[in-house]
Amino acid sequence: MKTVYIYGGTGTYHGVSDFEWASPEVGGRHNFMLFVAQEIDTPQEGAARLELGKFGFDELDLMEGRPILAEALNDPAMQAFQKHYEGAFAEGSSLVWYPSPEN
Repeated sequence: MKTVYIYGGTGTYHGVSDFEWASPEVGGRHNFMLFVAQEIDTPQEGAARLELGKFGFDELDLMEGRPILAEALNDPAMQAFQKHYEGAFAEGSSLVWYPSPEN
């Protein structure tokens, strides 16, 4: 059974990704939350780094992944992330990025 893990961190967007998406400006350093559907219910940092590369990120500072319980998405503060949780199940991963304070 798949489990969705979330990995927080910071990375630099280098502009080359495996697909078109609403990406940040090339060369910018950004905070992110990566949602990954995993078959193995333990943090998989290597797989998370590969997924971030597909989105065009490198120079990564990655935090340890944590599983997300579907029930947690019922909390009003978490409902904005429901589409990313569902996107991870449908596509394998989903990414939310934010400008870093130094940008």
